[in-house]
Amino acid sequence: MNTAKNKPARQFNIDDDQKTMADFVTEFTSSDIAREFVELGYRGIGHAISRKDFQERKHRAELILQSRRQGPIPTISDSLTVTEPFAKALASREEANRTTRLLTIIFIRDRNNIGHEISAYIDYAYRLKLEDFTQFFIGQNKLVPLTTDLSYYNWDTHMCTSNDTNNFHLLPDVNGIRFRCEHDRKIVYVDPESKHYGDGTTRTSINTMGYLQIILYVNVKFFFFFF
Repeated sequence: MNTAKNKPARQFNIDDDQKTMADFVTEFTSSDIAREFVELGYRGIGHAISRKDFQERKHRAELILQSRRQGPIPTISDSLTVTEPFAKALASREEANRTTRLLTIIFIRDRNNIGHEISAYIDYAYRLKLEDFTQFFIGQNKLVPLTTDLSYYNWDTHMCTSNDTNNFHLLPDVNGIRFRCEHDRKIVYVDPESKHYGDGTTRTSINTMGYLQIILYVNVKFFFFFF
């Protein structure tokens, strides 16, 4: 007889809104969705998770399963000749960001059309949903920092804006800017002096003549789950 099932929930430090994944497993409506969890990093036992987190992760697995059944999501860059280094770096990550298999924060430092130095942290996956990147990929247009990006700063006027997206939440800090991934709750550190950019996050500088500075922060363990 399994006595663990007969113990009150409070003895496991969980309640109706805070359970372990084992408590939620019976809520899978499909064995395919359960397998998708495994493929996305479903490992371990015992760690508490809120119902909201579970529903978000379940929904993400359902979306990926649906996309697999429908076939690959079309990517703009596949049919284009992409030569500029920055454009090539984003083209190689386009499909993964469109499907949110990984997420990329782009740091751009550049000058606007009146010569002011500006910089921004950009949610690439979010921008892909809002803009047609064709002209950027073929080298006709630049990727321009906007006041609607995750973080924007004009170094001459000192204008500063910040915005959350469905992928990232800005976490102001006395030591600099941090972003929390809204899907796996992992923190991305963008302090240029730091040697640690977050669990599963890589930092890549792009050498290009078209901008003052380009850095990509890629959350490569976006689908790692804690259990």
